[in-house]
Amino acid sequence: MAKKEEKKQKIKPKRTDSRRTTDKWKKKKWFTIFAPKMFDQKEIGETVAEKPETLENRVINLNARELTGNPKKQHVTLYFKIFNVQGLKAYTKLIGHEINTNFIKRIIRRRTSKMETNQIVNLKEGQKARVKTVVVSFRKLPKIKETAIRKIMLEKIAYASKKRDFDDFVNEMIFGNIAIKIQNDAKKVGLIKRVEVIKTKLIEGK
Repeated sequence: MAKKEEKKQKIKPKRTDSRRTTDKWKKKKWFTIFAPKMFDQKEIGETVAEKPETLENRVINLNARELTGNPKKQHVTLYFKIFNVQGLKAYTKLIGHEINTNFIKRIIRRRTSKMETNQIVNLKEGQKARVKTVVVSFRKLPKIKETAIRKIMLEKIAYASKKRDFDDFVNEMIFGNIAIKIQNDAKKVGLIKRVEVIKTKLIEGK
């Protein structure tokens, strides 16, 4: 009998922990997450939290196709950060994008040249962003031509960042004609197969 009583005493704390977990979950609320104005503040998801302040700085990623309805952008992931919570509504800002690595691998073949750049650009109102770009040629290019194309990439991206805030800049990188502008100049140096801005990231102050 003594052994049975000991077993019952061991089980009791587990029941108490279960009740505490249930009570804590009941205190949590559902919050609706909205995209920035550049995406018409569309609803992009829901999340649970006990307090609104715990949602701030939470990062959400979303496929660009889901948000824009453009199937040509299914290889693009957009990153948003919650910065403002009002009632049960959580508002986000765009902090960057990234292209699926498998997509890049598919466009690169043997006997081609891949020119990559990684630069920090200055935007409006003191904002800064890191940008990674890739250009793929149809055939292998001499080193001197690869260098010339990288210079074009750096100059075009830097110029595009002037007089733009981060939202406008990313919009130009993903949905604008920056790739066409780079290709138009780069094709004077060598035959270009593809131009992609593979990543942007807002550099936020501490």
